[in-house]
Amino acid sequence: MKQPNILLIVTDQHRLSALGCYGPTQCRTPNIDRIAREGVRFETAYTTAPVCSPARASIITGQYPSRHGVTMNCGGMGPVWNIPDHPRMLSRRLIGQGYRCGYTGKWHLCPEVACTEWFNQKIPHHVPSTLGFEGQDFMGHGGSGFRYEEYRSYLKEAGLEFQVREGSANPASNGWPHFGVLAGPKEGTVDHFLVDHTLSLLDRYKDASEPFFIWHNHWGPHERYYPVEEFFEGYRDMEIPPWPNFHVEKGSLGEQHLPRLHPSAEKRVDWNYWQRALRHYYAFTTQIDFEIGRLLNHLENTGQLDDTIIIFTSDHGETLGSHGGMIDKGYSHFEEIQRIGMIIRYPEKYLPPGVRPGTVRKDVVSLLDVYPTCLDLAGVPAEEIDAEGLSLHSGTPLSREEVFVEFFGLALPTVMVTCRRGNWKYGCNPNATDELYNLQDDPHEMRNLVHHPEYRTIRREMLERLESHLPKLAARNRNYTQAHAL
Repeated sequence: MKQPNILLIVTDQHRLSALGCYGPTQCRTPNIDRIAREGVRFETAYTTAPVCSPARASIITGQYPSRHGVTMNCGGMGPVWNIPDHPRMLSRRLIGQGYRCGYTGKWHLCPEVACTEWFNQKIPHHVPSTLGFEGQDFMGHGGSGFRYEEYRSYLKEAGLEFQVREGSANPASNGWPHFGVLAGPKEGTVDHFLVDHTLSLLDRYKDASEPFFIWHNHWGPHERYYPVEEFFEGYRDMEIPPWPNFHVEKGSLGEQHLPRLHPSAEKRVDWNYWQRALRHYYAFTTQIDFEIGRLLNHLENTGQLDDTIIIFTSDHGETLGSHGGMIDKGYSHFEEIQRIGMIIRYPEKYLPPGVRPGTVRKDVVSLLDVYPTCLDLAGVPAEEIDAEGLSLHSGTPLSREEVFVEFFGLALPTVMVTCRRGNWKYGCNPNATDELYNLQDDPHEMRNLVHHPEYRTIRREMLERLESHLPKLAARNRNYTQAHAL
């Protein structure tokens, strides 16, 4: 059988409450829901790191951050500032399988500047085109994408402009996060600009003899939340109830963590603020979903949908006021930032045995699994894939017992590792109290059971799993694990 085309769609900082198919939710995502309805949805998927560059590096390498070395956002304090070129890069391996590789949107696997002078040496930066991709070369984070000259040129050629109205910022966080409504039509948004580019790649590859792999990346719904009026209108007056874990009691886990890890949260804002932010976040997500629908319609109208496997996922989640008013991502073990969407839509001829459209799988999967899944789809033999993840191209549950999430900091370095095993989640905090949650009984992570005598054995087992995951780190912190032993 002919190798399938692969379209990988990755959104940025996308929490599960903003995915209709993972509901119940007030956020409307009909096109992503269609991918789930016509595909396989993985109910329990985790990022490898709740921060952009490490998670994205895991997609292209198939490795945890502790192995590939991109432990913080590129250009920060981590040991790897810039993803290196290597034969094991996903693009290089797919090219070796006869694929043409296209790229659209956010990269964030090198700093913004063209090169970095480090110990008197110029370090070249690798962008998509230097790793075998055709398409766009945006270097770093770039805000929400609207700062780049390519987008500004697109607006100028279309006779459009970028203008934000009704803007606001969090009074508790020195002006972050920002949200507002964009003046003008949806054709003037960054997301429309990105989809136009991917449509041009699809047209370029339509009659090619080789299969294609296109990695399509949105900057949203990462802050800044800028929907146009057409999408915001449906959310403008929506009443959104507080998160179950928004109100934390004095002295609870959340109260202990917020001042230490999120100093801005000491200035509490009430739910009305977060409700306004969520209205914009959900509207922004619906706007992105509309653009994903344009991709689906184009594939269908050009006859490419029957030959294209679509993978949808995100790099990590978003707090948006959960756990007492937490902001952004990082510095916690909570589901809001670690859980992600993971969906695969197959044309009928590529369906794995026993899999039917609308399948929901309960086994725990990881962002690590994107790399081996793509190589498996491309025809690489299982024994040659060489990845820390597992291929999801199967109708049977995965053989793993647990997944891990690693976090090494943003501006402030740290070492926080999470283990999800069965219904249990253990969070290692070398400089603070560890965390243990029973996610079946406590899905909102309100009760830390780490010092509860009844769960002594579970705690010991989870610590052992963490040591097996990072043996060098565990050896370095042997005093820590001994001090925490029960």
